[in-house]
Amino acid sequence: MDLVQLMRKARTLLEPHWILAIGVCLANAVIVAAPAELNSYGEIVSLLLAGPLQLGLCFFFLNLVKGKETRFELLFEGFKPLVTVLLAYTIITVLTVVGLILLIVPGIVVALGFSMTYYIIAEDPEISFQTALEQSWKLTDGYKMELLELNLRFIPWYLLGLLCFIVGVFVVVPWHNTTLVLYYQYLKKNIK
Repeated sequence: MDLVQLMRKARTLLEPHWILAIGVCLANAVIVAAPAELNSYGEIVSLLLAGPLQLGLCFFFLNLVKGKETRFELLFEGFKPLVTVLLAYTIITVLTVVGLILLIVPGIVVALGFSMTYYIIAEDPEISFQTALEQSWKLTDGYKMELLELNLRFIPWYLLGLLCFIVGVFVVVPWHNTTLVLYYQYLKKNIK
């Protein structure tokens, strides 16, 4: 797959939605980070919010790519299949951390293998977390290196965003998310 072309297509899709997409990504970051700064229990609250809000981002960017209505409120759609998303988030986080402890590479493989889980849940909120994890692993089978390359292509852009007083990062995050949705759609077509 031509990853550069995919990144260009994502930018084109984002053009009429940049401000809203940046606002959604900024709100996500603030909502997840703020509780951790408040008190010692805040970190637990942040962890509980991270999964559903990540799913909310997937709802938002899937709608954007599919040409459906994009609304700020989509960020909170991830709280509807709450048990499913919390279980998936917990499993992904624990397995990734264990993999990272075991020489880093297994953690990267696990993270890449389960990276499509939230998109799968967003498209089918009734799905069980086990099925979503299994489908994500199948989707990424044989594509993990290409997916890693795609994610690595954004590192220079994130660094440039940091140099722009961190504000630039919130321009890169929507672009990265939109590109990942396009890659998810590409994977779904290849599996069928």
